[in-house]
Amino acid sequence: MDQDESSIERLKRTLYSRNENVVPKEKRTPVQPHETTIQKDWGAPPTFGLTPDVMAKPNNSFFNKFLVGSLIFFFASLGIALFIFFGGLNLISSNNLDINITAPSSVSSGEELAIGLSVVNGNRTDLEEVSLFIDYPDGSQSVVDNSKTLSHEKIDLGVIPRGGIKDYTLRTLLFGEKDAVKVFNLRLEYRVKGSNAVFSKEKPYSVIIGSSPILLNVSYPKEINSGQEVSLSIDVTSNSSVVLKNVIVKVEYPYGFTYKSSSLTPLRDNAIWNIGDLKGGDKKNLTVTGVLVGQNMEDRSFKITSGTPGSSASQNLDTPLAASLVTIGIRKSFFDLSVGVEGEASGGRSMPVSIKWQNTLPDKITNNHIEAVISGNVFDRSQVAVSNGGFYRSTDNTVIWDKNSTPVLESILPGDNGQVNLSVSSFQNSAQTRAIKNPHIDLHVTMTGERLGSLAGEISSSQDITIKIDSSLAISGKAVSNSGPIPPKADKETIYTITWVLTNTTNDLKDTTVTASLPSGVVWKGEASPVGENISINPDTKLVTWNIGNVSAGAGFTSSPKTVSFKVGITPSINQISSPAPLISAINAVASDTYTENRIGSSADSISTDIVVK
Repeated sequence: MDQDESSIERLKRTLYSRNENVVPKEKRTPVQPHETTIQKDWGAPPTFGLTPDVMAKPNNSFFNKFLVGSLIFFFASLGIALFIFFGGLNLISSNNLDINITAPSSVSSGEELAIGLSVVNGNRTDLEEVSLFIDYPDGSQSVVDNSKTLSHEKIDLGVIPRGGIKDYTLRTLLFGEKDAVKVFNLRLEYRVKGSNAVFSKEKPYSVIIGSSPILLNVSYPKEINSGQEVSLSIDVTSNSSVVLKNVIVKVEYPYGFTYKSSSLTPLRDNAIWNIGDLKGGDKKNLTVTGVLVGQNMEDRSFKITSGTPGSSASQNLDTPLAASLVTIGIRKSFFDLSVGVEGEASGGRSMPVSIKWQNTLPDKITNNHIEAVISGNVFDRSQVAVSNGGFYRSTDNTVIWDKNSTPVLESILPGDNGQVNLSVSSFQNSAQTRAIKNPHIDLHVTMTGERLGSLAGEISSSQDITIKIDSSLAISGKAVSNSGPIPPKADKETIYTITWVLTNTTNDLKDTTVTASLPSGVVWKGEASPVGENISINPDTKLVTWNIGNVSAGAGFTSSPKTVSFKVGITPSINQISSPAPLISAINAVASDTYTENRIGSSADSISTDIVVK
């Protein structure tokens, strides 16, 4: 026990000591080596007490041969199948069926196209119930009836024997734009004996349209001023050996173009026309007119397309045959031209017209010429007045200013401006205008000159103005006594019926009203006639208002006038003896002219009576 404690104490002391000499250096007792004999091979296998013939591996040669033979047969069959399939020796294959096509690579539009087809059966069996399906491209028409459009067709070819050939010729009229590619899709469907399956083979054929059967020639101005009238003259010429029926022309307008008229009546939308049939060499013209508005230096394009409809009843351009794109440049006005009318435009009144101009170009303009062509349904040719040296040529109602009559027009420098004047008038006799609806006077003003400088040439600017003449509105009234003393007596009431009559000449009116005031001593009795007329009185102001609303042109002339009757009563005072007593005063009619969009009016005299004492 003492040894154990001393060992523990010694271990504790050496454990916490920093002096390496304190730690004892113990020695281990060496171990003596010991040789061990180990078997270095497996030795003879154990026999377990059996004889060698029993321990020998059994010989299964039959099963080995069967397995090897099976593998050889499988790989041989697979090889033969692959050889037959890829070598083309199978009985039915679409690779052994072909559609040989004999046809041109291009054709003129509108001419007959003949496509020779040869169906070659390279299979080792017959093909039964063979059908050829044809999908025609757009623009295909029947050779027998060129008004009939072709789209799909099925042709029965019957039976094609093995190694046999079946020929067929496809004929059609083909229409289209020049350089267009048309594709025919050909598909064969067939069966084979002993099978319900349907096999197919497809092949496309493409042809290029070499020339168009329609030639388009468009005449148009290359540059115009914004707001200027522009005309497109479209010549449509047949370049086909067959008759083109129901030829359609379609015009696609640019932004800013407003259609005004055309030489032929459009089918619809003021953009599609049927110009009829065209024989070979025939030419027809279509002129489309409108106004083009845009910013300076903008270009606007019109697309003109001509072709045929899908059927005789169609109004659509289904088969385009020719197209043309024309571009018009919008340029700042060469002359800043403005035409204005001073004062009101009323019937029978002379209306002053001013034509102001300014050279907006950086170049001088010489030999300037101004023309104002006057027209209209109420234009009075005998009442034209011209100033500034102008000349009125009555043969064609044209006023002319040139350098000979107006020296300032001989040469206009950049920025120079000036003005010429004239006056026009409508018919003064109202009987001449009563039957005319929406009367107007038109002026078409054109200024031309010769521009000098690098861009020398003739230039022009034009301006159109329509002077709309206001309708003539008239109101009149009268009074008829109903009861009471006649003539009226002081301090006794007399009842009167007042009737208003309103007439209107040339333009439709709206928001029409008639107002009047009842003087002191006059009492509103009402009883308006006809029943339903919108007439009332404000009891505070004693203002009578007749709301008429719409009044047709010609009211009182070509149709009945607008009328209303109502009753008032008057009890004269003794101080009104021997003096006229007003029954109603300040009679005024106002309305809005729907044509000129002006507010027009008319007034009538007050209605009164003489009062005496009996």
